[in-house]
Amino acid sequence: MGLLNKDLIVLEADVSSAEECIRLAADLFEKYGYVKEGYGDAVVEREKIYPTGLPGKGINIAIPHTNNKLVNKPGIAVILPKNSVGFTMMGTDDKVLDCEIIIPLVIYDSHMQIEVLKKMTKIIKDGEVLKKIRDSKSKKEILNCLCSLEEN
Repeated sequence: MGLLNKDLIVLEADVSSAEECIRLAADLFEKYGYVKEGYGDAVVEREKIYPTGLPGKGINIAIPHTNNKLVNKPGIAVILPKNSVGFTMMGTDDKVLDCEIIIPLVIYDSHMQIEVLKKMTKIIKDGEVLKKIRDSKSKKEILNCLCSLEEN
């Protein structure tokens, strides 16, 4: 089963906070059967304790996620906000990054989560791919940029 789904991609998202991004993704995940009710609240709460903002190469990204108790099936969303959104940097309490790409993850098992996060790290370090994602004008372009996340 593919992790990527065009229905989970939002271009020009009208969001202005980390919580709005998380709730937008959670609504999509719930609508398409990826998660159970309450998932959005769980991610919002986790983000306060374990922030997920990451300094990418030239473009900051955030990877909000939570434990798998509310997950039905794995998936990856992509939200490109109209304007960058502040996410607290992973491993800090107070350093806020202006994130231009938000990639919420819904992963069922921890082994898979580790594998996906390893692949995400490669994307984060690749400034060209990040720029391509940020500047994408179609969902298909974004799917093409992220196809490495689906490879075994």
